[in-house]
Amino acid sequence: MSSSIWIRKLRETTHKGKWTVVDVRLSAFGEDDDKSLKMLIQQLNQSDLNGSAVDFSKFLVKHGCTAAHACQVPQNLSLQLKQIQASCPEGQSWNDADCAWPPSPPAKAGGFPMWLVALIVVVILLIAAAVTWSCVCKRSSNAGDETRWGAFYETGNFDGSLREPWRCLGSVHEVFEFDFTEPEVKMSGQTDLHFVAKEDGVLNSMVFWYKMSLTDSIQLDHTPMDLQEGHQVQGDYNRHAYQWLAAPLEVSKGDEVHIRASYSRSRIRFEVMSPQVPTKVKGVGCPRWLFLRLWDDQRLEAFRKAIEKALEKIMEAREAIPKLDRPPLRVVHMGAGLGQISMLTARCAREAGISENEIETHGYSVVAIEQMPKVVKLAKRVFRDNNLEGDVFLCSEDVCKLPSQPQRAQLVVCEHFDAGLLGEGILVLLNAARIKMCNAFDHQVIPSRATIWAAAFEFGEHLKDYQGFNLSAFNHYRTGLMADVDTALADGSARQMSNVFEVFKFDFEKNEMPNAHSITFTPLATGKITAIVFWYEMHMDVEGDVILTNWPESIPPADFSMMEKDLHRISPLRQAVCHFQGNYIREVVKDEPVEIDVGYHQAWPQFVWPGTEMVAKESGERIPKPPPMPRHRLHFEKMKTETEKLEQQLQGGLMYDEEMLGDGYAAAERIALEPNGNPNYLIDPNNANFFHMMFFL
Repeated sequence: MSSSIWIRKLRETTHKGKWTVVDVRLSAFGEDDDKSLKMLIQQLNQSDLNGSAVDFSKFLVKHGCTAAHACQVPQNLSLQLKQIQASCPEGQSWNDADCAWPPSPPAKAGGFPMWLVALIVVVILLIAAAVTWSCVCKRSSNAGDETRWGAFYETGNFDGSLREPWRCLGSVHEVFEFDFTEPEVKMSGQTDLHFVAKEDGVLNSMVFWYKMSLTDSIQLDHTPMDLQEGHQVQGDYNRHAYQWLAAPLEVSKGDEVHIRASYSRSRIRFEVMSPQVPTKVKGVGCPRWLFLRLWDDQRLEAFRKAIEKALEKIMEAREAIPKLDRPPLRVVHMGAGLGQISMLTARCAREAGISENEIETHGYSVVAIEQMPKVVKLAKRVFRDNNLEGDVFLCSEDVCKLPSQPQRAQLVVCEHFDAGLLGEGILVLLNAARIKMCNAFDHQVIPSRATIWAAAFEFGEHLKDYQGFNLSAFNHYRTGLMADVDTALADGSARQMSNVFEVFKFDFEKNEMPNAHSITFTPLATGKITAIVFWYEMHMDVEGDVILTNWPESIPPADFSMMEKDLHRISPLRQAVCHFQGNYIREVVKDEPVEIDVGYHQAWPQFVWPGTEMVAKESGERIPKPPPMPRHRLHFEKMKTETEKLEQQLQGGLMYDEEMLGDGYAAAERIALEPNGNPNYLIDPNNANFFHMMFFL
């Protein structure tokens, strides 16, 4: 005999006197027996369900429960909802206090059904209450503040490493409360907030997050760490949202700001009601990740020292040339972005001896190359604000398409490198700049040299038993190109499987590039090699005294002499990674040597096991033949491919490529269909917002 009975029971909570509906399922199996009733009573007394006993009492009486059975429902229970499972293994039966093997007792007429009880919350959802909070915040001011706007709110982690500095100007306020246990939830609403500035500053954004009550005693609190005390949420994931205001507002300590908050089905919005702020015309935009470079002091300092050393040599050589025959100073800066290093170079040139008269006679000393037109427009404003528009000339052309320049440069400063060194096209673009813009045999390059180092890793083995579940299927989706090795090693999600080994050495000064070759390394442990993590060590000057690197802090250097030099680590510290999938994951045994083939193309190193079958992509690039994949991963690959095509159209349109401009507008429309990005693409929502912003300025 088997049946399922649903009891709807009201539970009075202490949360503002509201009622919450809880569904409890009692699953019945077996025959009628008084022992089964004792089991039910014991389970109810041990449960943590709280509320009136009316429905339970009626239900128990209906099934033959009398005073002789002592059927009192617990009166003092916790508010916390728990899932209670009380079912005996197959073949066993309940025996007063536990499961035992005796035969099932005969049925009794009029008795109570034999229950093997499972109390499961089924309607409460995971959310008992979700509260949205807000804080008036000011992002630290810089010349790119005019780009801080967007049609939708953006997401980030104010506690993580990938963030800009910020400052809270007002107290934290509760904005909206949602109770998802109510039969109906309002799909829209608004409220007025009155903030009092705690200090002087520029109010340019509203930051908001939620505090989610899973039970009365269990909460998921995403309050930024700087604004709360006690337990901190772990994990570097996006848990805060921020909306840029229509125009920044200067506030002084004690000023009151009236802000109206509203919400609809898909987003929350804030607007300043008073004081009145004139609307600013939105004419420039910039991807948020580009701002992170502005706060990387170690990167900036490494470039400054290398530029000063290079200019000192160049100025000494110029002094040896008669003044009338002396060529003007020219520095090419590739990958200028917002022009921070361009301005630094111009200032160093002035300090090295370039006078105002020379600038007026020969023109600019720095040629900054940046292809994104909207960023170029912003950078020009930055140069004008810093009185450097005469020192720096900004070029938005592709360096490969430029004609040969009559005035040749003595120094090339290149920022076209990523976590894996080659990802931004340093090999192709630097070579083109040499041909088109530099003296053939008499120029310096920053960085002067670079070495790629690597180590074998095992990722995701911990997912086989994570919180009691096998989540190893997620390892099929390890397709990212960057990793935080220090964090992965610290939290146990990765294991280093080999010592560090040298992969490639590039000499940009002498234009000497390495060849593909094989490397043999010895595993440190028995296990699986699921990825090769690699990073760079760049010698910024010819002597190799100034080093810029993304070497993980938790991995010792291959040569400790590096630590004795002027070492600078970029921030945030990330490494590049090449993940293996399917049958390319290699089983290894400790101390048994392993061989791997290494090579590179224009923008990325390759790590391939010997004997791997290679296939050609449409671009002509040869890659390992994709391994067999599960069906769920095939759909992911389809979305990934479509996203790559979409991003190519967007980027092509932003470069004002006439052939791709129309496609770019169409793509921007597609990603703008949803406030946080189109769900049919894998594009990051913040990038989607940026692309939309770029095309519809």
